[in-house]
Amino acid sequence: MGLNGKLIGEGSVSKIYAQGTTAYKTYPIDYPLEWVASEVSIQQEIIKHTNLCIPKMKLLKNSKEIEMDYIQGCTLADRMRKEKYKFALEDLIDVQLSIYDYSNLELDQAHEIFEKRIKESELEKEYKLIGLSALAKIKKKTALCHFDIHFLNIMYDHSEDSIIDWVNAKLGNPVLDIARTYIILKQYAQRMANKYLKLISKKGAMN
Repeated sequence: MGLNGKLIGEGSVSKIYAQGTTAYKTYPIDYPLEWVASEVSIQQEIIKHTNLCIPKMKLLKNSKEIEMDYIQGCTLADRMRKEKYKFALEDLIDVQLSIYDYSNLELDQAHEIFEKRIKESELEKEYKLIGLSALAKIKKKTALCHFDIHFLNIMYDHSEDSIIDWVNAKLGNPVLDIARTYIILKQYAQRMANKYLKLISKKGAMN
């Protein structure tokens, strides 16, 4: 169904097409349906139990697609690059902190998932021990965390910011989510990384 529309986005495994006010996220033919269903389930849980601005979506099993609202706007990254918007970092931080207002949703616990991933990784034993030790020092919490917040995952439609791409969302300690965003900024917007860390620590009253 989505293939009949206009291509508006492309990720590592998915493509997004628009038809009127609806968007369709499509996947390769060999991509597991249960993974697509899980993504929809996560987002529906968050929509149901929060007031965050998130596009609604539903699973189309026959075509293995996700049908969702098409946001008529641009990313925070585009506002920064094309419109020279000066408050993109502040907006990103405000959106990110608003996510932590919610907790105890029916989602995976980040500590458990990350511990499992470290143990099952192909890292050498000494690095696994370093990772597990660092994780153990972080207090377990049940705040809602996005785990992929950056300038491309916040859409602005001239009235409000919408948060997209919740596939990695889990419950956890916000410092884990902040660390993830910091690493993304270090990779793709290095000059902003330290400013981000300093500002979100201050705004979120975190050490």
